Amino acid sequence: MLKLLLPVFLFTVYVVLCDQATEDDVANDIERDEGKKPALPPGAQSMSFSQPDLSEEEQKSHHFPGRYRCEACQIVVHNLGTDFQTAESKIPKKKKRKVLGDIDILETVENVCEKEKFDPYSIQEFNGKVMFKGPAFPDRTAAGMSMGGGFWPVRYKNYCGSLFEEYAEDEVYDFYRQGNLFYELCLKRHCRDAMTTTPKAVDFRHTLADDEDICRQNGSGKTCSNNKKGKDEL
Repeated sequence: MLKLLLPVFLFTVYVVLCDQATEDDVANDIERDEGKKPALPPGAQSMSFSQPDLSEEEQKSHHFPGRYRCEACQIVVHNLGTDFQTAESKIPKKKKRKVLGDIDILETVENVCEKEKFDPYSIQEFNGKVMFKGPAFPDRTAAGMSMGGGFWPVRYKNYCGSLFEEYAEDEVYDFYRQGNLFYELCLKRHCRDAMTTTPKAVDFRHTLADDEDICRQNGSGKTCSNNKKGKDEL
């Protein structure tokens, strides 16, 4: 009798062990699949619904952490270039030359560093990297959880002010009129290792004739025809 039952018992144990192994394999496959991120088509951005992962310095400092300074510079240049354009659009049409006067230039440069200028911006994770989202970065459109407010407007104000310490307001306006605003303020400094050309969103250019008028008027002695081209590349 025992000889007859033993094969049945061993077969039953074998079946149970096989079923358990199959369940474990399925569970492992599910875990691996959940840990994998699906491949994205070229140019697509992944969505993140968790808050951006920031270091303690990035959470508490009143100054822009180093890894964000190039993007912060892009924000400042986008705000300033847009404000210059807005101010120029208000010049009466009867004036032949659409060039701002000293008072308008001074007010525009001073106002660009107000904390409210940072209101349209936030930080968000794009494809696993924490970056800024806002008007200066029109290609960053993926949905997800973003973070703004807090210390960021204060950091913007402090950083923005530091960009203009070495330049007079009319000199900054010259950069803008010559199409070199991003090059002079950003590519020479905080964006030097991050990029070599001017992003389209911060590329403000005017006609060469206007640029030459600006240089002659200010007596800067610059060769505007050389400043017009190639200065957005290092």
